[in-house]
Amino acid sequence: MTVSQFIRDLSTQLERLYDSNEARSIATIFVCDELKLSHTQLLMRKDEELAAADLNRLNSKTNRLANGEPVQYVTGIASFCGMDFKVDSNVLIPRQETEMLIETICDSSLSVVEAAGNILDIGTGSGCIPVAIKKTHPEANVFAVDISEKALEIARQNANDNHAEVKFAQYDILSDDKFPLAEKFDIVVSNPPYVTNSEKSMMHKNVTDFEPSLALYVDDSDPLLFYRSILMFIERHQPEHKPLVFFEINEHLGNKMLELCQSFSYDAEIIKDLNGKDRIIKAHNRPFDTSTELSNHRLMERKN
Repeated sequence: MTVSQFIRDLSTQLERLYDSNEARSIATIFVCDELKLSHTQLLMRKDEELAAADLNRLNSKTNRLANGEPVQYVTGIASFCGMDFKVDSNVLIPRQETEMLIETICDSSLSVVEAAGNILDIGTGSGCIPVAIKKTHPEANVFAVDISEKALEIARQNANDNHAEVKFAQYDILSDDKFPLAEKFDIVVSNPPYVTNSEKSMMHKNVTDFEPSLALYVDDSDPLLFYRSILMFIERHQPEHKPLVFFEINEHLGNKMLELCQSFSYDAEIIKDLNGKDRIIKAHNRPFDTSTELSNHRLMERKN
């Protein structure tokens, strides 16, 4: 069997779960990741016969794909911001919307990041957010926390594999426990659980059956629970200095998020994703174009 024949047959098998384009994409990602091929190499080798060992390895995992398990969990690899991240069922699979969050942080707060400001990611999961920020701006001091020690193990490995220096700590943002890091932060970012329980029925089987509920869902009675807790944490941890705050949000909660930020004396704005849906909140207690004051302060610290 050739490489292209395997992809075609697997795509046909997956079409009972996905539309034809997505099925083809999943089959292609699976083969590339398992055989360690780039897409260019795949095109060059598509008519080659699969070695028996490779065919056996591929066939040993196709049932997992046919049962709806995400291809990233099957291969153990997820692509994010041009890097490979280890993932398993203890962490969410990084998504395109979160790449937009990274771009927004780096574009909106470039002076702070370049001045080696302290950046905190809350609920880091796989560590994709802090690792991507650190790789983009190695001058920054990047920290991350998560409630799950298993997630933190994966995040630490991803930071190590991608040669990114990130300091991790275990912390439950919903608790009043003492925060394990002494630093004050210039930027706080989070992609917390924001899918309401009532929205589960609209989600695909490969999400609801396999990705960690702890990182996905929030009760309908208080869908802003995590955002409120993060803003309360900031108020408690560093009342003398409000950091810039960036959130990935539920597309239906944009206006409520603006109101929440305003209740904590933040000015906030919504940034829409490529589909025109409310997706990111950018919050600050002063105009972004005056952030050079903080940048200059950090640069002076570095010189001294």
